[in-house]
Parts: sequence; C-alpha cells; structure tokens
Amino acid sequence: MPTIIDCAPIAQFALDLDHRITHWNRAMVKLTGESAEQMIGTRDQWKPFYPHERPVMADLIVDRNVGALKKLYMDRGVSRSDIIPHAWEATDFFKNVGGKDRHFYFLAAPIFDRTGHLVGAIETVQDITRQVQAENELRASQERYRILSEQVADGVVLIQKDNILFANAAFAEIFGYQSTAELIGKEAITLIAASDKSIYRQMREDFNHDRYDGKSLQWRCRHVDGSEIWIETSNNVVSWNEEPALLTTVRDISDRKRRELADRKETNHLRSENERLKSLLKDRYGLGKIVGSSRPMQATYKNIIKAASSSANVIIYGESGTGKELVARAIHGISDRAEREFIAVNCGAIPENLIESEFFGHKKGAFTGATIDKIGFLESARGGFLFLDEVGEIPLNMQIKLLRAIEGGGFTPVGSNRVRKTDCRIIAATNQDLKALVKDGRMREDFFYRIHIIPIQVPPLRERREDLPLLTYHFLDMFGQHQEDAVLPEKALKAILAYDWPGNVRELQNVIQRYVTFKKLDFLNSLPSETEDGEVWNESFTPEIGADFKLRHAVENFEKRILLKALQLEKGNRTRTALALGTERRSLQRKLQKYKIA
Repeated sequence: MPTIIDCAPIAQFALDLDHRITHWNRAMVKLTGESAEQMIGTRDQWKPFYPHERPVMADLIVDRNVGALKKLYMDRGVSRSDIIPHAWEATDFFKNVGGKDRHFYFLAAPIFDRTGHLVGAIETVQDITRQVQAENELRASQERYRILSEQVADGVVLIQKDNILFANAAFAEIFGYQSTAELIGKEAITLIAASDKSIYRQMREDFNHDRYDGKSLQWRCRHVDGSEIWIETSNNVVSWNEEPALLTTVRDISDRKRRELADRKETNHLRSENERLKSLLKDRYGLGKIVGSSRPMQATYKNIIKAASSSANVIIYGESGTGKELVARAIHGISDRAEREFIAVNCGAIPENLIESEFFGHKKGAFTGATIDKIGFLESARGGFLFLDEVGEIPLNMQIKLLRAIEGGGFTPVGSNRVRKTDCRIIAATNQDLKALVKDGRMREDFFYRIHIIPIQVPPLRERREDLPLLTYHFLDMFGQHQEDAVLPEKALKAILAYDWPGNVRELQNVIQRYVTFKKLDFLNSLPSETEDGEVWNESFTPEIGADFKLRHAVENFEKRILLKALQLEKGNRTRTALALGTERRSLQRKLQKYKIA
C-alpha cells in the first residue's frame, strides 16, 4: 500500500541504519529513471548521481558524521537547514541524471522513532535547473550591463521601489561617493535636494500609477559633502526581475547651470538697466553734461548707454574739442560704478621718464625726488574708471606694462616688489587713427585690441549743426547768468550757424565766453559772407530773442519750428516724421499737443 512519502510531489528516498534504501518514491523514479523495485533494499542510492560509489548526504546523516559531510560538500554550499532541526542542505550539478544535465538541491534529515532513537535518514532531491539557469542569466546580464555602463561617461542608476539596485562608478563620482557599494539599497529621494523633492515625489506617483512618460528632467541634488549640484536625467521604464524599474542616465550640469543662472541674472540686470538708461533720453536735449538733440548725437547717446551697461573697455574717437571727456564722464555717471572714482589722465602731457610712476605709483626713495610714497592712477581708479585721453601718446614700453595690468596681471609701484591688482574700467580717447599707429609701429597690436572693444565716434560740430542753437543758448546761460544783457542778436546767431567750427564745441564755448565778456563775436577763422545752407539754416529757424529771453523759451521755440519743418517735409505723415526725427510716434504726438500743432 502506498505511503505518504510515495505520494509526495517532491523526490525523496529513505535509508535505514545499514544504509539500505527503504523508500524510493514515485517522484524519485520520475527524476532518476530508476524504479523502486530496483533500488529498495540496495545500497545503490549513489548510482543515479555519481559514477563511482560514494556516500550521499543521507549516508552521512545515518553515520552522524557531520565533519565528513562538511568536507565532502564544502564547495556545494553546505549548511544547516533553517527550517528542519538536525537537517543539512547543499546544491550540486550532475551530468546525465534521468537523461538530462541537472542542478539539484539536497536536504537530508535524520529519522527518529517514538523513543527518540535514530532509525535512519530521509533525503529530498529537488531539480533547480531552471532556477539556477535564470540566476546565471541574470548575473550574466547584470555583469554585461555593469561592464557596459562602466564604459560610458554618464552616470547610470537602476531604481526599483524607491531603492537603488545598481549604480555605475560615474554615478558615484558625480555624487561624491567613494564606491558604488555605498549607494546600493539607498533611497533615491535622499539624493535629491529639499527644494526638488516634490518633483521627485510627483514623478514617483506617476510611475507607480503607470502615468510616467520617461521625460528628461533637471534636478538640484545633494552631493555627499552637503553641497548642491545640478543634474540632468534621462529616464526609462524597464522590467527588472519581472517588476517595473526606472533606468536613469545622469549628467552633471552644475557648471552649465551656474552659467545659465548667472547669464539670466545678468540679462535681467542688463534689461532693467537698459530700460533705466533709455529713460534718460526721453524728452531730453542731452545726456549728462552733453548738449544736443540731433540724429548723430542720438546715435552717440545710444552707444553711451550700451557702454555704460557693459563691463568692457571703451575707446572714444573724435576730433579735438568734440567733447570726448564729457562722453566718458556720461558713461561713468550712468554706470553701476557711478559712485566710484573717475580718474582722467592726459597721456600726452606726462613726461616719459615719469609715466610709469604716474600710472603705477612709487615708494619713497625710489628715485631722486621721491620723498613720499605716491599712489598711481591705476590704484586711484580702483573699482571705478580710468580715462586715458590721447591714448595714442603712450610710449610702447609703457603699453606693455599697462596691458599686463589691465589684463589682470597686476602692476608693481616703482621701488616696490609687491604686485598690486586693480579693478578699473578703461575708457580711452583719441583724435588719431589708432590702426595707422599700429601699422606704423607706434602702438602695439595687442594693446590696441585690448582697448578697442566698444568704439564710440563723437561727431564733429559741423555734422550736427542742428545742435548749434541749443549749444549757443546753453553757453550763454552758463557764462551770462549774472548779466541781464547776455543775449545774441539775430545777426550774430546767423553768423554762428554759418561758421564751420573747426575747433568744434570747445571753440564754440570759447567764442560765446568771449562774446559775453566783450559783446563781440570773435572767430578764429574768417566768417563766410553767406551761409552755405541758407535754405535750411535761415531766419525761420532762429529763435525769437527779446528782453525777457530765457533758455527754456528759446529751446521750445526752436523745437516747435523743427517739428513744423519736419511735418512739412514729410507731408504731414506723423509716423515718417517721428522716424525722421529719431523719436517715438507717441513722443511726437505729445509734443504736437504741447505746441498745439494740428
């Protein structure tokens, strides 16, 4: 009659104390191909497994020889069973058992009678070939993936149920860990910065509810040292051990992100700064101490604004007397360094033997006459502006030293061995052709390119004749503020408009100052008998001057006549008129309303 062991679905056999087989169940027959009739009563329990006779685990259990059991199965993962008392377990691989190569799991336990005496042993044999093959394939797959992932520069991490199952060396390096072992089993959210944990939780929620689309993301994360880093991830949902997991590649974008944030901050700053600076020109006749509303001057004002909002060096070109220093001071006045020093230097007026001392300073006793320590121009302008007027006059040997200083290499005061640094913006000015100086060998090419970054061309007065009345009234008001009769007759103003002004604004200033003093126009060159542009600069453009003359009235009168003339030339088209005057249509409309021009 079949026993319980015979009906068990797991292969089992039993031995008595003489090592003879007492039971060989149906599952054992199916597993080995050996029938119960052939095996029961024999000591052939070894035959299905080994080519030569040797004890199986049940034999060693019967002999109570644990030492021999451990030795015989030492490389088979032998260990005590955690489930069955006094039982031992191991695994092994066999060739051609029941016609197949198989991996087996063995568990052998003693059999005791009711009085507690050993009467035999029972051994369970389980075919684990598929399980071992799956584990081997998984290990091989993991190893292939590990080898592959270690070859890529990006970090790679596998996350399942919020825990890190795998991470490559690049990933560990990004986060500052010494080895990948420190990351295995770690909760992924612990690597995310507090500010971005909510983004991770939302992604996890979408993933758990099968809503995640695997999009790339940028995160703020925590480095192992506590600092914050930026990473960019590309995420893909994969199946791992028959469960969904997140396979993520990681790239450190901290440097790029810092530059982006800095650029964005700088852009926002420049945008607001430009808006502020542009507002300075609205309905104005000048900028800083510069007077003029002509198109050439409006273009110059725009360049001044651009230069003021930048941190680059500036070169101002213009004929003598055009107001290059006023342009430099206007840049300083509306820049973010307006509260710092503006040091103006006339490079052509410094003796060559003193130029190094003047720029870099000197220590007491450095040369004859150096009785005290002296601070040079570069140190005086620290944090502010250094204006180099007539920059083309700087000697070549000084250009080399000055170039090093303004490029950040520092300078050394005469008689000192201590290198000092300066943080000043350079504005240079000249009435010469600097490219021609470079070609002639009178200026170093590297020095030229260092100062020639933002060029500004100041127009001569003959190219901005529209500004002559404004400038004339401005200087009259400046020099004649204590004189009630400081006015110009119509004939004198017409003569000013007709003159060519080779000395530019400076010459006009001098002429008006002499006129206020002597009541006589005194031009350096002879005055033409007739105006060359009589059709444009005629009496209709001359402000009405009377005993109650005021600058504001004269300017308004002049502006009104310009508006009328421009409207006439553009046949009443206000859009084209605004464009021709270099102003906005809305601004033109306000002025027309102000002067009641239909």
